[in-house]
Amino acid sequence: MTTQQASGRIAELSAELRRLNRLYYLENKSKVADAEYDRMLAELQDLEGEFPSLALPDSPTQTVGAPPRSSFAAVEHFQPMLSLESKVEFAVVADLFKRLEQAGSKSAELLAQPKIDGLSVELVYRQGLFSIGSTRGDGAVGEDITPNLRTLADIPAHLPGAPERVVVRGEVYMDREGFLELNRGLVERGGEGFANPRNAAAGSLRQMDPTVTATRPLKFFPFELSNADELGMTDDRQALEQLKAWGFPTYPGDQHFGTGPEFIQKVHTGYDQRRDELIFEIDGVVIKVCDLALRREMGARSRTPRWAVAWKFPPRQEQTTVRDVVVQVGRTGKLTPVALMMPVDVGGVTVSRATLHNFARVAELDVRAGDKVRVERAGDVIPQVVEVVGKGDPRGDLVMPPPQCPVCGTAIEQAQKVVRRTKKGTEREVGANHICPNHIACPAQIKGALRHYSSRGAMDIEGLGEKRVVQLMDQGLLNDLLSLYHLAEHQEDLESLEGWGALSTDNLLKSIEATRGAPLARFLYALGIPNVGEATARDLANNLGTYQQVTQATEGELVAVPGVGPEVASGLIKFFAREQSRQMADSLAAEVRPAEAPTAGQKRDLPWDGKSVVFTGALEGLSRDDASEMVRSLGGKVSSSVSKKTSMVVAGADPGSKADKARELGVERIDLEEFLRRVEGVTGKAAPVQTAPEPDDGPGPLFALRED
Repeated sequence: MTTQQASGRIAELSAELRRLNRLYYLENKSKVADAEYDRMLAELQDLEGEFPSLALPDSPTQTVGAPPRSSFAAVEHFQPMLSLESKVEFAVVADLFKRLEQAGSKSAELLAQPKIDGLSVELVYRQGLFSIGSTRGDGAVGEDITPNLRTLADIPAHLPGAPERVVVRGEVYMDREGFLELNRGLVERGGEGFANPRNAAAGSLRQMDPTVTATRPLKFFPFELSNADELGMTDDRQALEQLKAWGFPTYPGDQHFGTGPEFIQKVHTGYDQRRDELIFEIDGVVIKVCDLALRREMGARSRTPRWAVAWKFPPRQEQTTVRDVVVQVGRTGKLTPVALMMPVDVGGVTVSRATLHNFARVAELDVRAGDKVRVERAGDVIPQVVEVVGKGDPRGDLVMPPPQCPVCGTAIEQAQKVVRRTKKGTEREVGANHICPNHIACPAQIKGALRHYSSRGAMDIEGLGEKRVVQLMDQGLLNDLLSLYHLAEHQEDLESLEGWGALSTDNLLKSIEATRGAPLARFLYALGIPNVGEATARDLANNLGTYQQVTQATEGELVAVPGVGPEVASGLIKFFAREQSRQMADSLAAEVRPAEAPTAGQKRDLPWDGKSVVFTGALEGLSRDDASEMVRSLGGKVSSSVSKKTSMVVAGADPGSKADKARELGVERIDLEEFLRRVEGVTGKAAPVQTAPEPDDGPGPLFALRED
């Protein structure tokens, strides 16, 4: 693989993994099986190992989860909330024992627990009182969901006899009965159910109204006392006993202590055989080292601890008949072959559609209408065809990639071929993605384009959640991005819609109007140009200055922009050279009239030029996005770590270790109020205070098989 090919593949994998992280951690949607996610992550790790200079600063291999949703205040964790290395193969356990052997502790005591998939949270107690609770977020900073967590009966409000600080990590989940009851009620009220208990728990816990959370059958169990060593404990047994003594519920499944691979194998086999008998869903077994000192010695990678793993169960499988193979165009323009099948029960869920991933996979399986196939729910979520077990009679034709988009007629582009590395180190081609490049003008992609354009990092149009986008599209009031700027002509129609009124309509129209004159960087990001994220959009704006300069720049001029490589430059030129995309972008630019950005030379006159600012703790009434934008607008930059070069540390409520580091290094530390005073003193404008967003749009579809 050439360096240019590797660069393109790294960018593609990174963008897709970041998208999947946002969907899973922030929108409670599982779009691919765990095994497929792990495969992509492993491929990215291999490529970065082979081409280290091409690794991106925000690579998914170095991060956990996704940045916190701006609707909630940000909370810095006591220590990073890492993910677990997980595989279906026993190799994940074998690797753990290799690490134990290297540490001279091959016979160390281990704890094995059934893996209940819910939403991980951190609880902080001060002087025995529950102070703040947060989601995993990006591993370092989570979302403040304290009011919602207070509604859970399993979370004690007070810990008798507790020391000054207690940090607890655990899982919020739903058992089978609660999940079925919730879905039954949602459907009876005309709504749609959740796809699985994990999505149900996550969606319920992220409600903006805690009274809604209180009606959901959520449960909690602790799996870690994060500051156990600080409290003088030596192993996990002691920590779990202490949590029980404080009134926390015990682990809902059996906990097993033992040593050696045979012990783990026995526990895993036992749970796999009786998983359907349990009152909650599990998808594997978690194995942890008990000794806390040994955990510290073994340490952690950037996103996973070296002292704990998850050994997953194989996916469930059943057989059925394919009625047809169709091609769908997803939110990102990817063409995906989908098998429409006779309904079949797979692990207690009726499945009638299954993804075939790409056209190379269709050819590899040789799957056609009329065939009998084996289907599995990978990760107990996403149905997919595993193999053809009987050819149909009659049998349909093999589905081939179409030359034009079946929705908008744009010529299809074939992305770089996907190569999968085998365990023996060889490479095997597994196909290529076929893309409709008409991202902002293809009807099949419009819903995704509208949601992205309206998102907080882009044009920040409040009151336009996914549910409302679909509603307005169904009513014919939205059919492309430009139609946003004609909604004011249909004000009476908007006010008459179900769930709307004069106030919500007025707020939406004002929010759309407020996008006019938006910063160029936001506008470029909002267009959804492939591989152009928020950072790249800022680099383009700050170095080229105007929309016209960006659209007319040559490949050489684009590559000269810091942060823009050949792959991004090529994508930009293709985007603006495509007639439909260019017409839509130009029309939007004419409506928005994005503000010119001060170029690199002009930025020297900005008051905070050269300043580096670090935020820590919860910024009450202000999102991290808005706070960071204030710093950048004044010429400064926002950093995630404190060093001697840091200009100031802004400490919000319950600040973390960064505030202590600032004190050690003699870096200026100010509170949020002082930060806002300084911004206002420079700009002459009061900083915006965050207001409550519209209520959550509710659960997603029962089976979100489509990308769009």
